Amino acid sequence: MKLTHELLARFSPFNTLAFDYLSKVMEKASVKEYSKGTIIFKRGRELRELFYLVSGDVDLIDSQFEVTSISSETEPYSVPLNSTSPTKVSAVAKSEVVILSVESDFSDLVLAWSESGNEQASEDDADNSEPASAEEGDWMSSLLQSPFFNKIPPGNIRQLFLRFKSQKVAADEIIIKEGERGEFFYVLEVGSAKVVDKQGNILAALRPGDYFGEESLVGDTTRNATVIMLTPGKLMSLEKSDFLTLLQEPVRRYITYEELTKAGEAQNPYQIIDVRLSVERRFQSVANSRNIPLSHLRKNLPSLDQSLIYVVTDDAGRRADVAAQLLTQAGYETLILQDAGLHHVDNK
Repeated sequence: MKLTHELLARFSPFNTLAFDYLSKVMEKASVKEYSKGTIIFKRGRELRELFYLVSGDVDLIDSQFEVTSISSETEPYSVPLNSTSPTKVSAVAKSEVVILSVESDFSDLVLAWSESGNEQASEDDADNSEPASAEEGDWMSSLLQSPFFNKIPPGNIRQLFLRFKSQKVAADEIIIKEGERGEFFYVLEVGSAKVVDKQGNILAALRPGDYFGEESLVGDTTRNATVIMLTPGKLMSLEKSDFLTLLQEPVRRYITYEELTKAGEAQNPYQIIDVRLSVERRFQSVANSRNIPLSHLRKNLPSLDQSLIYVVTDDAGRRADVAAQLLTQAGYETLILQDAGLHHVDNK
């Protein structure tokens, strides 16, 4: 059976979504077939998917071995078979069945996005009757699918969209300037921009969905580059306090040296990262740490091993916070090693 918008809209809560939002959910959905007698999922499991009965018969068996039989023929079953996680029942195919599975975290994000978007749209409609362009919808899609935003709790995503403020910008307008204090986090909603250094060299090009300005907020430092609009456009801005509460705190995780060594590299392979300058660690550093100065970290991100947990030593101060943020945004599992200075060894 083919996955279609119509099929997805048969089920709750997707039947409340507009076509564009359904399209996004479909990117993380699939249709699966199970033969009679197959266990679809077991009781007590943490599942990353929601399972919906499209056709056939399923038995749901609880801890007391009581059976609830569900048939797509007698009564449409619009809610997921696994309504809780961990699951409280086992699901067994009583006949040949077709199941729709949807990635639960992503669907939560899209729902939060759609609800927040509707509230924002109702406010905007009062002041502006111009229809939204496809480009304006793309920025949300790109943002939500980035590795970093997949780590943010859905409730925070909803608050995020409510607190974003939209602003129109002109071509050649300077959004942030190198050396100035940072007070806002930005997402490019419409248009294009460039990131340049003091010499005018282009460091990066930005398009809808790209975000910038977070490093100075995390480290409480000045801007390290200038961002200039290439075309007229729109920005979504978020105040520093909201950024720290909604986007930094939920993903910042700490670990002690004792916890790290107790876990054991065999069970949880990790790499300790020291982002100080090489001259700073000339005499002492945490044993077996790899030195990647913060100024070199961004260009080294693509070459890092996705299978490792990266543990950033906190002896670099605020630079450690910035490094952990950059690693997390790039999709790496990241921890900050507390009191790293107490575990330095002499470098001979």
